[in-house]
Amino acid sequence: MPEITIEEFNPEMTDDTADVLARAFVTNPLNIAVFGVDQVSANQAFFRGGLRVMRGRKLVALDGARIIGFIHWVTSPRCQVSIPEKLTMLPRMIPEFGLQRSLRISSWLATWSKHDPKDPHCHLGPIGVDPHAQGRGIGRRLMSLYCEDLDRTTTAGYLETDRPQNVAFYQRFGFEVTHEMPVLGTPNFLMRRPALR
Repeated sequence: MPEITIEEFNPEMTDDTADVLARAFVTNPLNIAVFGVDQVSANQAFFRGGLRVMRGRKLVALDGARIIGFIHWVTSPRCQVSIPEKLTMLPRMIPEFGLQRSLRISSWLATWSKHDPKDPHCHLGPIGVDPHAQGRGIGRRLMSLYCEDLDRTTTAGYLETDRPQNVAFYQRFGFEVTHEMPVLGTPNFLMRRPALR
């Protein structure tokens, strides 16, 4: 079995990475609320578009040449989409997802954006591992790299999750729930990791 390696993401990896993220997130409550059950192709389109506009650090986990995991983080305020960017996003989403899904995506992202911390932080997300590769410590390796970056730069970490079972995973890395709220009728957990002093 080839060794798992971690590399910087490059744009040629967009389609394969979007496929991995779609499979990893297709059962997430928010993705179901937006796209419906088992909507892998809609999730692929969502992540393909997201990968093109994500700023900050993007890493992939590779099993040989096959992408099996992804992580992204970005420091504030670059983690927020500007008003002009928001104004151009919805018209571009409608042909891809239809009006109803586009409005749900906008509502989801706007709710998260409203709760983004005002003080300096490094925003995590998404992080995902192909379901066929889960249980091999890949998510833990990717999270460790993110936390090492937080510690090296003495920056607070921040993330959102809509999976209650993920809360314990993030707590192992020093994150604590700071706020719970519904997004599209789905419980969400906002989590923060204090900066090293």
